[in-house]
Parts: sequence; structure tokens; C-alpha cells
Amino acid sequence: MPVHLLVQQPGREHLPFLQLNPRRGHSTWFTKSKNGISRSINQMMYSMLRFGYPKWSVIPSDERELWFRQFAQEFNWHSDLTETVRKKFNEKAMDSYTKQINAWKTVWQKNKKPRFINGGVWEQLIAHWEREDTAETSSRNSRNRKSDRGGKGMYVHNLGACSMSTKEDELIEANDGNPVDRLQLIKVAHTNKTTGQIQDPVIRGVVDLVEAEIVSQSQPLSDDGDSTGASTNLSLLQINEMVEKAVPKRKGGRLVGLARRASSYPASSSQAPYADPMILEELHDKDERIGALEEQNTTILSENATIRSENATILAELASQKKFNTEIMQKLDRLMSSSSSKFISAF
Repeated sequence: MPVHLLVQQPGREHLPFLQLNPRRGHSTWFTKSKNGISRSINQMMYSMLRFGYPKWSVIPSDERELWFRQFAQEFNWHSDLTETVRKKFNEKAMDSYTKQINAWKTVWQKNKKPRFINGGVWEQLIAHWEREDTAETSSRNSRNRKSDRGGKGMYVHNLGACSMSTKEDELIEANDGNPVDRLQLIKVAHTNKTTGQIQDPVIRGVVDLVEAEIVSQSQPLSDDGDSTGASTNLSLLQINEMVEKAVPKRKGGRLVGLARRASSYPASSSQAPYADPMILEELHDKDERIGALEEQNTTILSENATIRSENATILAELASQKKFNTEIMQKLDRLMSSSSSKFISAF
């Protein structure tokens, strides 16, 4: 059964529900953390990995499809979203797979073995890591990562296992459900809780630049010329635009330090207007109900047509039976008349 039909089967209401614009506590998405998606993929690496593939992209497509089918057993979504979910699953699986392989490699470098890993898979991975070309590639990639961004080193954040999108949700919840600007988000995500400082030099430069620009565009609180206190009268949208202009861009337009685009509010006026997830879900539910009613109406019309056809057949059979009965009665009348005439003639 194809996955898009599998997710339509009854009895799946208890599964975690995936939605492009998730509602906190009701649905989730791949950009969120602590929702079981990463754990599900990691468990598949122990239970479904048949060979020591060094990276996700070299796993045969039929095996990746088995992983996706397993994922569909653990999560639910609207059927028409299946291809989007498939794409996001592959992106998430690639990221999780890479991290897990690197974690296993670290264990191997300590002359240890992960618990519960398939023995054959482990031996195949070791054979790959011991290859000379693999070691050279690994060393080169390590040097490149450390020399990224003009010698400013590797990117550093303080989110831990929390995703940027989930951190944004937490800030919105703490702000009584109101959206937060991206400057606040980027500062919270990169500030070390112990030192209170932003460790990443690139992000620190972005924050300093945006804060200086906010001050320069803010108006004084009083009319006496005292500018010691400035009113941050800029809109959330304006601040978001400043952040987007200040942060470096990666390939594909992704913003350094903000990962995937924040979900609660558009970054700039060029983005699509904000759509309330609750309204989107209500519209989707209404579309489903309309579709169900249309399908029900089609079924009823079809059943009525069948009933009319059956009634017509029954009426035709009754008419035929009535005609047959009339013919029988006529024959009986003729027989009775003939018999009576013969009886009278005998006397």
C-alpha cells in the first residue's frame, strides 16, 4: 500500500500529527525539537540499517523508502502532504544519519563499540574509516570547518538539542503568545548562559550592528533635546528586516545564525503575509468536511440511481408476471367453457 494511502487508514488518530504550520501542543513539524522525530530516525539506524553505509545519500532508494514507511507507522499527516513530508524526512534523516555516524566514529576512535549496533554494520563502518582516502577526506573537511568564515572558526550556538523553531515557540509562549523579533531570538540562541556573552564572533557582530542601527533610528523620549533615553519605536517587521540584512547568507539564501526561517512571523515585507496556523487548520478541516459531504452526496445519488433502476426492473417483472397471470386465467376460462359445453352435450 502506498504511503499516501497508508496515512488515510483509520485508527491513526493517536499518532503525533505533522503540519506545515504546527500548533503548539496539537501538531508538530521537522523544524521543531523534542517531538520524537530524531529519536525515531536514530532507532531505525539500530533496527533497520542493513549495511555500513557511510552516508545517507548512498543508501539504496528502496531501503530509504522502507525507512519512510516505518516513519509513517509512527507519525500521521494529511495524505496530500505526503510528498512534502517525504522530502523533509529525507533532509532530517540525512542530518541525523551524519551525526550518528560521526558519533559512532568517535566511539570507535576510543576503541569502544556502541551498544545494540549490528555487528556486520559496525565492521563495515570500521573498514570504511580505516581507508586512507577516508582519513584524508575527514582531515580536510575538519580543517575547512575550522577555517570557515574568514578564519572566525566554526559556528557556535547555545541551543543544545533545541531547534531554533522550538526556541522561538518558547519565547512566544513566554511573551503571552505574541511574536518576538529575530534580534531577540538570535541573542537568546547564541548567548552563553554562564558568561552572558555571545560566543560566536559573526553573530556578535550582527547583534552589535543591528542594536546600533535601532538606536540610530529611535526617537528621544522627551522634547528637551535629551537623547539619553531612546524609545525603540521600530516595528517587529522593521527589526526583522535589519537582522536579515545584517546576517551572512548561506547557499540557498539560508540565514546564518537563524537556520530555517522563523515560523511565527515573516522576516521582511517581501515574504508572504503571516497566516494564523489555527485559521489554516480550520480551513483545511472545512475543506475536508466539504469533500466528505460531496463524496457522501455522490454516493447517495449513485445509490438512488441504483434503487430507481432496481424499482424499474421490479415493476417490469411485475408487469410481465401480471400479463402471464392474465394469459393463464384466459386459458383457464376457455378450458372451463369448453368442458362445460361438452358436459351439457353429453346429456
